[in-house]
Amino acid sequence: MSLATVPGKIRLYGSHAVLVMTEGSLHQTVCISDDALPADEGDVIQGILRYLPMYECIADRKFSEGQLAYDGRVWITSSDITSH
Repeated sequence: MSLATVPGKIRLYGSHAVLVMTEGSLHQTVCISDDALPADEGDVIQGILRYLPMYECIADRKFSEGQLAYDGRVWITSSDITSH
């Protein structure tokens, strides 16, 4: 099983996006930094949805490898996108 975004749980906060993801009964907060958001999209949420499989794959890998920030969140940055 792998992390998947909870429907309707994508929000924009300032310069980043927050997704709530789940795996069974576990809930994980994933933040997408502004430099990793789709730049060519008019509606940022629609852009995130368009690339959601990629974000979920990156988040799942980082979570599995224990790459959590000090606050327990997974952060996706532009360096994650270029290396994906």
